[in-house]
Amino acid sequence: MKYHQLIFFLYYQNNLNFKIIDIRSTNEFEEYHIIDAINIPYNLLMEKHHLFMNKYQTYYIICKNGTKSYHATKYLMRLGYNVVNVIGGIDHWIGSVVTNYA
Repeated sequence: MKYHQLIFFLYYQNNLNFKIIDIRSTNEFEEYHIIDAINIPYNLLMEKHHLFMNKYQTYYIICKNGTKSYHATKYLMRLGYNVVNVIGGIDHWIGSVVTNYA
């Protein structure tokens, strides 16, 4: 585990004031996701960010492996949002996840 992943995990464990936005597809999110994460698929977030976010909240952006969340974070930062990319994505998440194996 890398240092930044550990720091994020510790923040998550201590319930600090931030939100997690999972930008994977709805189907991927429904399979498994971080507890309390919000699913806003990448394209929807890029087009309608103003409907879901404000510039006073901190958001951690996560995808499958960190690539899409990297691009989303760069774009949203340019717009003035307080966002952090979860490097490595959910593939490297060490905490609990909600699963739905129907």
